[in-house]
Amino acid sequence: MKRILVSALTLAALVSAPAGAQTQESAGIQINQKTDAERIAFLLSVAEAYFAEKEYESAVGAYERILEIDPNHQQSRYVIGHVYIEAKQYQKAEKLLSALVEDFPEDFKLKNNLAWLYATAEDPAVRDGHKAIALAQEAMAIDPYDHHVWSTLAEAYYVTGQYEKAYRAITHMASVATTHGQGVTQEQVDAYNEQIRKCKRAWDTQKMIEGTDDESEK
Repeated sequence: MKRILVSALTLAALVSAPAGAQTQESAGIQINQKTDAERIAFLLSVAEAYFAEKEYESAVGAYERILEIDPNHQQSRYVIGHVYIEAKQYQKAEKLLSALVEDFPEDFKLKNNLAWLYATAEDPAVRDGHKAIALAQEAMAIDPYDHHVWSTLAEAYYVTGQYEKAYRAITHMASVATTHGQGVTQEQVDAYNEQIRKCKRAWDTQKMIEGTDDESEK
């Protein structure tokens, strides 16, 4: 994909300026500004392009501009929470996802995303494995056949040191993904396989340590 060269800092100016303003004004022709819907459509395309290029800070800028135009734009509210996580803007992600979970308590994807934030945030002030477990279990109660939720639950168990549960959850995820998963990419498969290996190593190590301790007590 060709890299987008438009700076996120110039997006507001770009979409607020009338098309062809410099050339048309000199000719004495007045051009109407773009509508909010047109601005949002443009910003969505830019945000999606930035996200595809993993330029998360720029994607955040585009989505935040959309929410300035329409604070209730549902697609942007949903997606920007995930983008905040990728951009490591954890406190913004927590605030937004918590509000969305409160507004839409039956949406398991929102609960899963908030659980993933609590399980994986690098900021210790935000990471909370026990909150992650609770939210992932709530999401699972709504949709027990979504493999993303099982992956999140496994990660939550892992960060709380519950390695056997983590390994059992992630291996069950593989079964669910095989049976019910659709559109799983190779990148996701690689990530899941690494998660399986990570949980297996941790559980094997735990069993070895516990076995050594048992022997030393005899």
